[in-house]
Amino acid sequence: MIRCDRLRVDRGGVAVVDGVSLDVPAGRGLALIGRSGAGKSSLLAAAATAIPIHSGDVVVAGQSARRAAAAVRRLIGYVPNRMPDLADLRVGEFLELLATTAGLRGVALRSAVDRALAMADLSRRADEPLDVLPSGPAKRLLVASALLHDPQVLLLDDPFAGLDPLERADLERLLEDAVLMGRTVVAAIDDAVVPALFTDIAILREGQLVALGTAEPASFAAGRIWSRTLVCPGRAEDAARVLAPLASDPRAIDADTVVCGHDPARGPFAALVAAVVTAGIDLERADFTTPWTVQLLEQSGR
Repeated sequence: MIRCDRLRVDRGGVAVVDGVSLDVPAGRGLALIGRSGAGKSSLLAAAATAIPIHSGDVVVAGQSARRAAAAVRRLIGYVPNRMPDLADLRVGEFLELLATTAGLRGVALRSAVDRALAMADLSRRADEPLDVLPSGPAKRLLVASALLHDPQVLLLDDPFAGLDPLERADLERLLEDAVLMGRTVVAAIDDAVVPALFTDIAILREGQLVALGTAEPASFAAGRIWSRTLVCPGRAEDAARVLAPLASDPRAIDADTVVCGHDPARGPFAALVAAVVTAGIDLERADFTTPWTVQLLEQSGR
């Protein structure tokens, strides 16, 4: 559905996206992760035809961003990382402006605006000025506005920034619905905490694609040591001794908690869990110490 083919984007004579090739089919969600300045935002902006492509191409449903930019813009919805400076507009007026820009008129325009308001759960706030919207509703409004013209591909630049957990969950549900409806979703995620709706992950570093795989730890396991935490109430020291032959540097950080390194090449994490339970130690919780995608980004940046 959307393909980058040796994409290069220059800014100030420097390649900020350098030879990136990837392909995201319909109905898939790709999370772009990478440190600040890795090229995530520039890749999305180029795919949205918002900035020039130096070489290579982005192809959306067979249409070239370099040769058929107008056609590509009809196929995509682009969500920037901040609300446009249109504070004098009200919520409904903002949607009407974007719907008009997308070529909608009359009944089709009204229907699209009403649908977007409902999607963003803002029907009762249509007459409120944009600049009074909290971050969560504002992000939902941006996503809904990008879907006004029913695009096949949705591109989002850091959509979860500044959201509290409940606002984040609301936006995740909205994006999950987009994937379930067969749309392709590509998002830059600065904090590397990747929601379950994403099926694939790409890591960018200094403008280059350094890793790509399905959104599961096994896809990126080769050569990695995952930091794991096991909570064993009152038995952390005992659990650390049990784990010593199986894990890297198991250590009790308090009376209840053990942290260790798990090398997938030595066996599944389930074997560590089984060893603790078989030793008669109560296990309350076993998980990644920090989200595995955050660890993945940290290790990929070395």
